[in-house]
Amino acid sequence: MRRTPIAHVIFPRFDVVRPVPEFAWEAARSLLETDDLDVEVVMPVPARFLRRAQDLFRSFRGATTWPPELEARLQSLDPRPTLVPFVPVPGRSIEAATAAMAAHMIARPRAGRPRSIQGSFLDEGGYAAAMIGRVVGCPAIVAAHGTDVRAARGHLSGSAKQHRRQQRALQALQYADRVVAVCHHLAQELAILGARADVLPFTARASRFVPLGNLVKEGDAQAATHGTDGTDETEILFVGRVSREKGVDALLKAFAQTAVRRRGRGAARLRLVGPPAEGFDVLSLAQALGVANEVIVEGEVPQDRLPPFYANASCLVLPSRAEGLPCVVAEALLMGRPVVASDVGGMRELVDDRVGRLVASVDDPERLAVAIDEVVMAAKAGAFDPAALRERAMPTTWEHSGPKLAALTRETHARARSS
Repeated sequence: MRRTPIAHVIFPRFDVVRPVPEFAWEAARSLLETDDLDVEVVMPVPARFLRRAQDLFRSFRGATTWPPELEARLQSLDPRPTLVPFVPVPGRSIEAATAAMAAHMIARPRAGRPRSIQGSFLDEGGYAAAMIGRVVGCPAIVAAHGTDVRAARGHLSGSAKQHRRQQRALQALQYADRVVAVCHHLAQELAILGARADVLPFTARASRFVPLGNLVKEGDAQAATHGTDGTDETEILFVGRVSREKGVDALLKAFAQTAVRRRGRGAARLRLVGPPAEGFDVLSLAQALGVANEVIVEGEVPQDRLPPFYANASCLVLPSRAEGLPCVVAEALLMGRPVVASDVGGMRELVDDRVGRLVASVDDPERLAVAIDEVVMAAKAGAFDPAALRERAMPTTWEHSGPKLAALTRETHARARSS
């Protein structure tokens, strides 16, 4: 059977440990698993001869620079992506990268061009997919994940940078042939803008997150356990960017007030896994709250190293101030761990009292602390069935979403051929 060529645009992260957003990568991989769709992942990279200048400009702004080994890391991925060099234009790098990828596609013989193009985030890969689709003459499918929808609605700060994000997001909605929202909440937000979106969750691959019991991480002598010597250790886990936007400041304040920390039996820890946000000193805040000795900051870790962190946790806490459909919540549930989360975005599509607690406002540390205590105590009492928690997340996994994305892709092709 001849496979239909698909292009999938992914903008790389400036991070060697996790160089791509896994949910976007899994979207491409799920299409490769079909018998009839052949996916080429296309990634823009700053041109080598100008990379030093871009790094100087980013350093001046306090932004992360391009790690020297990142390009080699990208080329080691499976499937191996096509790296397209572009000239980074200050303030317009997304547009410059899009133009370079469009030129790369149009320079190919017609038979070698994609029959459709896909991209995640309306203001980034989705924008690029929609614009390239116009140039190449193929339909574009764009996926909205959360912050990009807020950008499209003008809910972010009014800086020139955010205004450009809004313009790109709105252009993606205007020129895309199909729009996918990762949760019903985002689909409703997009409807306000006049855009119809198919709801298709982008989270985790269930086969990578399987309950492991009380697993001890290699080299960690203090992994969470439920001892038989009268101690009762508790580990609260956060996974994500360590930032105020993700509510880490509120989490630290709540952790300082939790009963599981103050009751004096055993030990309680808060473990933060994820990259640090610029301008947010989490250790200084922990010191000011008197919990520095009980907070462990892990930094970014590869996705394949995440399961032990979930397995060792009493619960996951994600008190974000804004969200779409967070992958880490699905990952925790797949691992059989309950969740405490803020009631924002599509969170309630995954979390209710059967699998954890939702908190109306993360800016109420006492309420967040009470929710954490309730979930930890319920988990220790065996109130949460790991199989039931896993089952709650299964409809959002790529085992379920992958075939739906393939069907949507085929349907988009059929519409394009008939028009």
